[in-house]
Amino acid sequence: MRRRACAPSPSAATPTTAPSATAPSSRTASAAGAQWRRYDPGPLGRQRCRGDVRGVRVLDLSDGRAGAYCSRLLAMTGAEVVVGEPLEGSHLRRSRMVDTRAGPVSVAWEYLRANTASVVVNPGTSLTELARDVDVVVLDVHGDLTPARAEIASARNAHPRLVAAVITPYGFTGPKSAWRAGPLEHWALGGHMSLNGEPDRHPLPGGGPWLTHLVGATAAIGIQAALVHAAATGRGDLVEISALEALANAHQWSFSLYTHNGVNKRRWGNRFGEQHHPLALYECIDGWVCIAAVSIHQWEGFCIAMDQVELLARDDFYVPAVRFDHADELDEIISAWAATKTVAEAVADLQANQVPSGPVASLDDMLASPQLAARGYWAHLAAAHAPVGDARQDEPGAGGVPTARLPGPPAHIEGATPPFRRAPALGTGLDGTASDGRSWPAGAKPLAGVRVIEFTIAWAGPLVCRMLGDLGADVIKIEHPTARGLAMPPAEMILAERGGWEWGQLPGPLSRNGIFLNNDPGDDWFNRLGHWNKMNRSKRGLCLDLKAPGGRDVLRKLVETADIVVNNYSPRGVRSAGITRAELREMNPAIVTLDMSGFGATGPDAERISWGPVLDAASGLASATGYPDSGPYKQGIAFPDVVGGLHGTVIALAALWQHWRTAEPVGVDLSQLETAINVAGDQFVEASMRPPGAPHPPRRGARTADAAPAGVYRCRGDDAWLTLTVDDDATWKSLAELLGDAECEPRWTTAAARHANHDVIDAVIERWTATRDKHEAAAELQAAGISASAVMTIADIVNDDHSAARGLMVDHARPGEQPQLFPGMPFRFDMTPAALSPPPRLGQHNEDILTELGYTPAEITDLYSRNTIATAPPD
Repeated sequence: MRRRACAPSPSAATPTTAPSATAPSSRTASAAGAQWRRYDPGPLGRQRCRGDVRGVRVLDLSDGRAGAYCSRLLAMTGAEVVVGEPLEGSHLRRSRMVDTRAGPVSVAWEYLRANTASVVVNPGTSLTELARDVDVVVLDVHGDLTPARAEIASARNAHPRLVAAVITPYGFTGPKSAWRAGPLEHWALGGHMSLNGEPDRHPLPGGGPWLTHLVGATAAIGIQAALVHAAATGRGDLVEISALEALANAHQWSFSLYTHNGVNKRRWGNRFGEQHHPLALYECIDGWVCIAAVSIHQWEGFCIAMDQVELLARDDFYVPAVRFDHADELDEIISAWAATKTVAEAVADLQANQVPSGPVASLDDMLASPQLAARGYWAHLAAAHAPVGDARQDEPGAGGVPTARLPGPPAHIEGATPPFRRAPALGTGLDGTASDGRSWPAGAKPLAGVRVIEFTIAWAGPLVCRMLGDLGADVIKIEHPTARGLAMPPAEMILAERGGWEWGQLPGPLSRNGIFLNNDPGDDWFNRLGHWNKMNRSKRGLCLDLKAPGGRDVLRKLVETADIVVNNYSPRGVRSAGITRAELREMNPAIVTLDMSGFGATGPDAERISWGPVLDAASGLASATGYPDSGPYKQGIAFPDVVGGLHGTVIALAALWQHWRTAEPVGVDLSQLETAINVAGDQFVEASMRPPGAPHPPRRGARTADAAPAGVYRCRGDDAWLTLTVDDDATWKSLAELLGDAECEPRWTTAAARHANHDVIDAVIERWTATRDKHEAAAELQAAGISASAVMTIADIVNDDHSAARGLMVDHARPGEQPQLFPGMPFRFDMTPAALSPPPRLGQHNEDILTELGYTPAEITDLYSRNTIATAPPD
């Protein structure tokens, strides 16, 4: 009998009657399933129970968005977070200012620092002294890291249980370790900007500092893992979060396409490049719609919805990549159809035919969303912070329309979601009173013993479970025999298409979606899928048909031994698979469940089907992205998938903490739509505070209200660009000296003057960058103390000296296979072990897992004969 990670008490096993769903019970049933037993969780489990995240004290000394977003997530999952600020207050208090009745208010501060407290840190106070009574310290460091590293080492020596999390642009080591980077540079250095926008225009960042927030979410995961390890071992850790590594982790199959085929993924405007079509935005009579017809049945439904059934006669169009190769032809048909429809009509027709689709919503649309209202998503600020000149009141039910609103938590954790608290005034403690400043400024893998049962597809869910597996959990991925796709076309067709293929050439459409190493599907193509292998390392594989004879019995026995079950199906799919929260609790009354559907389990849109780009549109993110003269733009990757995956990992760890604390079952309802809104939170606050009838702010391209100049500039060579950001007057002086251009006027020494003359300044900068290699120009700017980055392609990142020095890429090849490189861990520990292992072959661990569950060899053979389990797709 396997030892559980944590049970309700260390008492001896005692038979009881079957408990209610909320009774504190263990997870292991007798053979008959009628009686339940309690087991000693062992020292590891008991320590975890005492290490409840609700008792964790976090001192956040960071002054940027990544650290603030990290702490926001920790606070929303129950930690006590205190922000340490200088005498003049945090830089964030002066970012994104909006005029209100109570005076100027920073929407960034209100959003990012909700549910925290503030304390003024006396100048000269050492980190060792500051960290005396805390569990976690969060820092962000740019430039020379040497002093910070020495301070952190001293604090850790003095406080062995301390978890010190340090966020840097490039990590503690490597040629770029002293380089600076802000939100715009994050889009450039992580390879994301190179995929966004039109191929004949400059690449686009997303419409806000969203990647910076994902760096913060990644930091929160590393901190949670280190806390689990500290609770079990009594030793803290150093968690090193490099933005480069965190953002390399935030890619879909961009890296696989390069490392497996030598193809540098490019930007395609509003199309989803190379592999699927239609997966794009189209203009309707009154707005824009996102259409995502990916699978065979979705393509068929799409043709029916458009009344273009003759397209179904094109056998080649059943291959998504063929449709992409004919995108111009198809878009003429699709655009003509969309132009005759309102957005509501188009979405209704498509959803009626089970085609993932949705409106390209504005921020205001989302603030008025019936789906979000039904889920009670928004939190409200005080009425004093209504905009100047707005007669509406702020509190719901007070007789007016709510205005100042913030996104709520990224998910609801049963029994563990704390009440909302406003961001603190300077020096305001956890109880809302002024702080005197005296108390604050004066072995085993972390998830070893935790079993995860995974029912996921695509990207968001697999990313959650991959990260839990990397941290030591026993992740068992349940796959239907057809889960990795239907059988490939006949071998002779693949070979004919492959003839003449050379490294660096985009593979033909029949094999392109597989991203096979060296464009070779081999005999076991289902084990060679590059995009699947990227998302599923550190797991064991069980190929199981739940609806075949004996399938439910296997599921029941698995769930009885599990800690958490994760799925990212729609509510309809969850019901079809028989893995609803109620059904799983019948199998295991203490199970933790994480449901991470597109729109959440409740509300009028709960049953809608979606892909990441549909959520990109539906969340308001696409409407905020684009050139100043353009319509909306989707991201070059399915961006909400990685957002949902990272937030889902934070929430999964928090739910496990909650279970360890209470021994109760914990259910989590995560809406990927709501996690996408979370990364743009302060933009929604700002939108909610605009006076009635005020126009929507224009799309800004690469510019920002917080810095000038800030932009993307052409360099020497084909499609070569760099970004730079000037966020204060001293940095502008350094840039002007470096440019050495007579047109740099003295009057541009103020931010207001630089904003007013941004076009002229951009022309001056581009005269300088156009003569330089993008990497050399970025190095010159960094040497002058200016935040800058080449717009890195995936090839640039893989081949960069800094990436090599950091060991960014790791080999996931299984025994006997050629090397297969993928980005490694998105954070690094000084002491906490990680557990990377190659992805499983289809059904690779069938016998091992079933034997652990008590099946005999004869019973396993019988399950194979009934096609209940398998190691290959059906013919």
